Formats: sequence, structure tokens, C-alpha cells
Amino acid sequence: MIRLLSTTVEAVLEGARRTGGAEAFAAPEDLIAARARRGVHADRTLAGRAALRLLLAHVLGEPPARARDLHVDRTCDRCGAPHGRPRSPGASLSGSTSQVHVLVAVSTQEAKIGVDVQSVPASLWQGFDAAVLHPLDHRPGRRRSGTVDLHSDIRLWTRKEALLKAAGTGLRIEPSRIPLVRRSPEDTPWWSTPRAAPPEVPPQVQGLHVRDLPGSVPRAVAASSMTPVHEVDLAAVLAAA
Repeated sequence: MIRLLSTTVEAVLEGARRTGGAEAFAAPEDLIAARARRGVHADRTLAGRAALRLLLAHVLGEPPARARDLHVDRTCDRCGAPHGRPRSPGASLSGSTSQVHVLVAVSTQEAKIGVDVQSVPASLWQGFDAAVLHPLDHRPGRRRSGTVDLHSDIRLWTRKEALLKAAGTGLRIEPSRIPLVRRSPEDTPWWSTPRAAPPEVPPQVQGLHVRDLPGSVPRAVAASSMTPVHEVDLAAVLAAA
């Protein structure tokens, strides 16, 4: 099972303030990463890291006060700097922030997981189609009379970002190299690469699945299997704080 915590920057930081400040949940390396940024970017970094630690503590049956002491390694595979994907012994982790939104995930199963959340912009950025869309994504009716289904396009972006996080590559692989096809009914919309994937599809993403999460803000979770997903409330995570 994948457990998710979907919340906001303000909610996480307010929860921290009620229990002694961000230092109550964040490790020293998390505070350093936040202080390297400015203003809202610093708050977002700190909230995302604290939320991931809180959810990990909750899943492991530890009290929130233990969250800052849990081992979370962010060593980059390529350069060794502490900005890589999060890892923890016996658990798979992923996190994403966008504007005021925070989405984090933990699984204690042997699984690759990735999550992404995206605030919907006023318009798509220049070059979106070339960067994100695979030829199989160009379905009839995607654009009608020159208009763009903005929410649908951003949801597609979140699926591909979540899947690339699960693959462990991030945007080192262009999202436009990944075709996605629906694998299940509308009520539980899992997607994956085609069973007979075109040869240009990177092997790292083959065999991975991704699904949308309900709500007005585009959110997605990816995994190496179509495992159950359970959302945890922030209040429950903080209950023992």
C-alpha cells in the first residue's frame, strides 16, 4: 500500500508552530536546504521535507517527535550533493510541492513510487507540446477550435513527472519520450506505458504505472504495480504531537 499526505505549506508550518517550530519535525539538513532559498520558496521546501518525515514516522508507528531523527538520505546519484530523491531504510519515499500545495508518499513495500502535484497556470508555457507530448498523446479532440484543455494537459504533465520520479530519473528523461495508455476503468484511472512499448521508450519507465488522484488540483502517484493508495489526514499524522 502507498500512503499519501496531501496538504498545504501553511497547514504544515502551522502544525509545526503549535509544537515548538519547524525544528520539531525537520532534520538539520532540511533546515539548511530551506535556508538556502528565499521567502515562499524556503517555506515550501521546509514544509515539503517536514511533511515527508511526519508521514514516514506515522507509517512506521513512530511519534511525530521522532520524525526529525529518522534517516532520510537525499544523496544525488549523479553528483553526490544532498538534493537527490529521498530514501529511507525499508521504505520508498517521494514528495512534491507546487505553490501552496504539498504531496508526499511513503510505502514500506519493495516498490518504486513517485508523486507530483501541480498548480494550474494561467496558460501553458511555450514549448509544452514538444517537451511533454508523445505522438500517442496527440489524440483527436485534444484541442478544439484552437483552445487548450488546460487542466487535462497539466494532469498529463503530473502523471509523467510522477512516473519519472518513480523511475528514479526525474527530468533527465524527456516526458515526450513516454507514451501513456489507460489500463483500468474510469473510477480508478491507472495508466502505463504500452505493453509493447516502442523501442525509443526508455527502459527505466517500462513496467511502471501512474494514476490521477481526485480533486481540483492535478495530482498523480506512480508505482511499479497498481497497488492500493490510501490518503492520510494531516490531523491524524500530528495527533500524537
